[in-house]
Amino acid sequence: MVRLLALADQFTQHNDQLARLQPAYGATWGHTSAQVLVTACMEAVQAIVDEPMYAGVTVTEATVRIKHLAVLTGQAVRHLAEAKAQHRAPASPSDRPFRGGEVAHQIHLAQDLTILAPAAALESASAVASAIHHRRPATTTSTDALALAERTALHATARGHVVIGRREGHEYAHSRDGSVHLDTLRALEHAGLIAVQPGSAPPPFGEGPPHDRVRLTPSGAMAVTAFLGRSIRTPAPPATSALPARTTAAPARTR
Repeated sequence: MVRLLALADQFTQHNDQLARLQPAYGATWGHTSAQVLVTACMEAVQAIVDEPMYAGVTVTEATVRIKHLAVLTGQAVRHLAEAKAQHRAPASPSDRPFRGGEVAHQIHLAQDLTILAPAAALESASAVASAIHHRRPATTTSTDALALAERTALHATARGHVVIGRREGHEYAHSRDGSVHLDTLRALEHAGLIAVQPGSAPPPFGEGPPHDRVRLTPSGAMAVTAFLGRSIRTPAPPATSALPARTTAAPARTR
């Protein structure tokens, strides 16, 4: 599971860099990075196969999902190779605008192929975790002390959905569904479960200065594996027993 979380983080970093770098640098860097990710996907598949557990439908689907990621990333490699070739090929002054547009287009196609990869890797990790938990007795872990908001923030961070931005001199947390708050992130950072990487992520809406990517630390990844595959919601409070209905004596019938 930790390997799959690491894979999700690798894809998040790849997507961040590809979005932030200029096309001239993005094509070359992204091509090498995507090649590394294809290898990482296949290593993750082997790690799932080597896990001592029953290979049921859920685990099989998790394996297939990572294989799909490898295929999609391989297609991204080809788009980035084309972008790199286009950038390096000699061009006349009149051809340069067209050539630059083609390079950007190929990079954009590559981005589309890996943008959902972190979430897919985490889904596979959740499936594997569920299979493991199903065959092992439940145990109490240190993550049981984490609040619901903290577990939610860690889960969103693993999906690559959390950044910290600034507006009018104030910091704020941005997550895909708005479920993560800045005070929660600071508590997790203080506990050593997340790290904030300054200026490493593009702004969520494509405008403004770069944001700070929030990433899991090794301790944070271990914490996520402890509750992954289980519901992150707190159990509902037990229902209170109904009080017996009060009865009153029926009025005497008058003759």
